[in-house]
Amino acid sequence: MNDFRSLQATLEAVWTRLVDAPTNPASPARLITLATIGLSGNAEARMIVLRASNRERGEITAYTNAASSKTAELAHDPRAALLFWDPEIRLQVRLSTEISQRQGHDEEWQALSDSDRVLYAHTPLPGEVLASPDAVAPSPDSALFTVLTARIDRIETLHLGRVRHRRAVFRRENRFAGQWIAP
Repeated sequence: MNDFRSLQATLEAVWTRLVDAPTNPASPARLITLATIGLSGNAEARMIVLRASNRERGEITAYTNAASSKTAELAHDPRAALLFWDPEIRLQVRLSTEISQRQGHDEEWQALSDSDRVLYAHTPLPGEVLASPDAVAPSPDSALFTVLTARIDRIETLHLGRVRHRRAVFRRENRFAGQWIAP
């Protein structure tokens, strides 16, 4: 049972989920919403799969295709927000991040299954018009494999308690020491 009356316990609940997510498909943080600023200036949001996390560095990692719109958006403005919800403990977690991109990492590419590698295909490119939904014969291309590393600058939590809601914020600049804020 989580005790959301303590800042340390609240932060621990967040990191427990982020560390568990890369290896646990049932984790509520496994599929996380990524929000960016689109090239047109509009907000864009999509789901990504959390592939790695490092609490000591305050970073999490996802993979994408270099031809996806999110890579151009993040190249233009690397600031992004990530969001997940854990319904079992009624906890919303928002992460303010800055995301860096690296292409063609052999170690991560080699660790992918063949079915995962097709997600980083040269043809068809993400967003390309298709004649039908079945007109896809992807050709994996390791050059399009891109590692996204999100450096977490701020963690904000909202616990929806049965009696009382509790909201907290944790900032990198003060080593993720937290403070309570009004829900």
